[in-house]
Amino acid sequence: MGFLLAIAARNLVRNTVRTVLTGAAVLFGVAILILGWGLVDGIDENMLRSARTTYAGDIILRPDGYPDDGMRYPLADAKPLSDELRARLDAVGPWTARTAVPARLVLGAEAQRVTIWGYDESSDLKIFDRKGWMIDGEFPVSGRLEVALGSSLARLLEARLGDSVVLEARTRDGAINALGYVVSAIVKSDNSSMDALGVWMPLSRLDELAVLHGVATHIAVLAPKDPAAAALTLTGLGFVPLTLAEECEDLIALNRIRRKSLGVIVGMILLIAGAGIANTVIMAAFERIREIGTLLALGMSRRDVSLLFLFEGGIMGLGAGLVGATLGSGAVLYFQVHGIDLSSELEDVGANMSIASMIYTHFSWPPVFTALGFGVTIAVLASVWPARLASSTVPADAVRAD
Repeated sequence: MGFLLAIAARNLVRNTVRTVLTGAAVLFGVAILILGWGLVDGIDENMLRSARTTYAGDIILRPDGYPDDGMRYPLADAKPLSDELRARLDAVGPWTARTAVPARLVLGAEAQRVTIWGYDESSDLKIFDRKGWMIDGEFPVSGRLEVALGSSLARLLEARLGDSVVLEARTRDGAINALGYVVSAIVKSDNSSMDALGVWMPLSRLDELAVLHGVATHIAVLAPKDPAAAALTLTGLGFVPLTLAEECEDLIALNRIRRKSLGVIVGMILLIAGAGIANTVIMAAFERIREIGTLLALGMSRRDVSLLFLFEGGIMGLGAGLVGATLGSGAVLYFQVHGIDLSSELEDVGANMSIASMIYTHFSWPPVFTALGFGVTIAVLASVWPARLASSTVPADAVRAD
């Protein structure tokens, strides 16, 4: 067996250029599969992180009938928290209530539709520590007429710290109210949608503008032990609880389609690579007809001749696959640390994309072994027919061949 492997390896270096070009397709396919899988897994984590650190926590509760599309925030559908709901929330873990209010922000001659996020100063930081946020300035406090603007919104309006803005909103009772504020902070959170349309202020200040009557539109809860079980204890009290996984299920399902599409594309690349390997092994067989005949005449079995060509394809696939796996894994590990900044790409669609602008890939071993095994398998299978063709050579005819 070792003798056959040595001959197979020697034969591959006879025509180095052809071997490298043939193996390049396997290398490329394996690297793309590993990198693509790491990116898709990273997008899954990105969406979960974005929701958890900006508005959802481990469990998100919305009023019955309240839209969950992330685009509409009707104040008329907001509800107050009952004493029983508060008691159950306290039993589950730390929680905070927020109220989202549609509004219009006016800065000089510019105006923009926005969503105001009113937060409870006493509990919001217990759920959302804002460690991953980039905050230029100081977050608003209830003692001052201040607001924080999302980074993309501030860029759109060319707003700066210290600028005076006017917010117009419809109150809970249906009246239109307008108040002036000072921009105290510009915020880049883990959620590009909030950065594009979000304005932040304490609930006490938002109550002055929208006359909330104690209602809330979102309740975020931390329940890391068993969010699903905890969510069941919060049902039937005027709010619909969803775990973080349930909240992001639609986006994760879309990512599953991306993962399958990636597999199809890479499969096509590797099939093309298999055709190239088959062609290379066939050419090698025809170029070495006299050599094959001599080996058969000297007593080498047809099985060994067949194995010789299978080894050539396998070594080619393994070598190219290892290089591709190394490059793909290296890229995934690099972007797992440094991330991929999508700020500019999300600039135009950020209002519709509830994800962080910085995506980090996720490295795991299963995609590496899967991609490598797939690449080697394709290479070996592509060599089966050329190997059988070579082993069927008649020694007497082969040694007489030109």
